[in-house]
Amino acid sequence: RADDGTAIFAMSDQKNVALEVLVTNEPSDPAEPQRDGDDAHQAQLTATLPPELPYAALRLDEGGGLGPVLCLANQNGSQVECELGNPLKRGAQVRFFLILSTSGITIHTSDLAVELALSTISEQPGLEPVVARAKVVLELPLSVTGVAVPPRLFFGGEVRGESAVRRESQVGSAVSFEVTVSNRGQALKTLGSAFLTLHWPHELPNGKWLLYPLSLELGTPPVPCSPSANPLRLALVWPHGLGGT
Repeated sequence: RADDGTAIFAMSDQKNVALEVLVTNEPSDPAEPQRDGDDAHQAQLTATLPPELPYAALRLDEGGGLGPVLCLANQNGSQVECELGNPLKRGAQVRFFLILSTSGITIHTSDLAVELALSTISEQPGLEPVVARAKVVLELPLSVTGVAVPPRLFFGGEVRGESAVRRESQVGSAVSFEVTVSNRGQALKTLGSAFLTLHWPHELPNGKWLLYPLSLELGTPPVPCSPSANPLRLALVWPHGLGGT
């Protein structure tokens, strides 16, 4: 939970989440139970859901209620009406779970709120809606690996200034860095985009090139990268790689 007591929902690859609902029909003052606490006729719960969290299904708690709960949602799943019993007996407790879809959650979702409103045709003063709130934290199981081929390089040959370099063969031995990004969780089409920043020793303290980026070979599907490789527009030969001067 957050410092203010709000629940924190850690979103990774879950397709659904469960909202636990507990409805009781208890006397308002346990010390004087005879004052009130009658049966609640046509007891109903209405749940209003955010577009990020539409209704998916109902799951009953076999040990948490005295009778069946029936729920009916509207077409887009933004509102659910649940029949709790007719009547909901005095002293009864009903526990069930609203299964909600996470299909609408995006990287821009920071919090969620579900309004729960009880109603009955029996006399029930002060029956105010309750709002269940949660903060959203996105957790994507991304991993990145890198392999250099060859794993070692040795410098040799003539040192050339940048203005004298015209071809790939003049920038030294080539080395290829293969980078693989894996996502073991939910597809990023609904959770935004992932970005990878690469750093390498590209120049010496005097400003001379150390590892010159000759080319980028993009995987499938191809992804945009910036800045572009080969800033000096050298003549390239295949296969390409990263070379050092």
